[in-house]
Amino acid sequence: MNTYTATWGGLLAASGVVMHYLLLDLGQEPFFMAGVYLPPAQISSYGIIAAGIALLLASFVTEWPKYVGIRSEAASKYFGRIALVNALAAPVFSAPMIVPSLELPILLTEWPGIYIVIAYGFFVMIGVIGMLAWSMMYRFTPAFFSREFLDRRSVLLQIVLSEVGIYTVSTALFAAGFIGASLVHDGKVGSVFVGASMEFSDIPAAVSIFIIIVSVFLGAINILTGKMKTAEIQAVGVVELGSPVSGLAKPIEASHGQ
Repeated sequence: MNTYTATWGGLLAASGVVMHYLLLDLGQEPFFMAGVYLPPAQISSYGIIAAGIALLLASFVTEWPKYVGIRSEAASKYFGRIALVNALAAPVFSAPMIVPSLELPILLTEWPGIYIVIAYGFFVMIGVIGMLAWSMMYRFTPAFFSREFLDRRSVLLQIVLSEVGIYTVSTALFAAGFIGASLVHDGKVGSVFVGASMEFSDIPAAVSIFIIIVSVFLGAINILTGKMKTAEIQAVGVVELGSPVSGLAKPIEASHGQ
């Protein structure tokens, strides 16, 4: 059994099942455009479940893909660089606040403006602080968990899921907050229409948050399934013990030659 493929399949299938029941629960709420947004999302959850089951079954008959190791220090550098990129992106995203024509400082005082605040807060908290925290976690994984080598593809998948999730949820919430606050500020429509105009962000934001949660669990699995650093110590010990033996072989051979 390929435990690497089975782990991915199990995580994927579990994610699809949880997503399915969360969408069912969301359908019970008063949702203006539920008939438009929910069916495609449910179909996506079925596809995720099917893909997870397929990987689980494939793990019994194939050895591909095999484990590809990466040092925990390298994984720490990946997350540290991503944290720096997101930290540089954060002030860029706040730059529209100084553009007078957008009227963002005024729009933030309207009730839909809280979506904009939450979007920026999510980005800083998860995209910058969260990625930096993962960088530190991987840096001290050998000391905390005695794990030296991690699976490279799982680490890269965690980065992709985290980045896709945080950028999507921040964009969706910002767009909904900006549109809703603009409508309220203009005063031409009622609160019911404003709420309905913001509903387009519910499914993308919810799915994105769920993706971020999955990336967190994937990170924990990466650490717990990492290779023990004692294996490297043993390998080095074997090489060191073998070196003197190979060094003595030459004088012995030379003496026989004489």
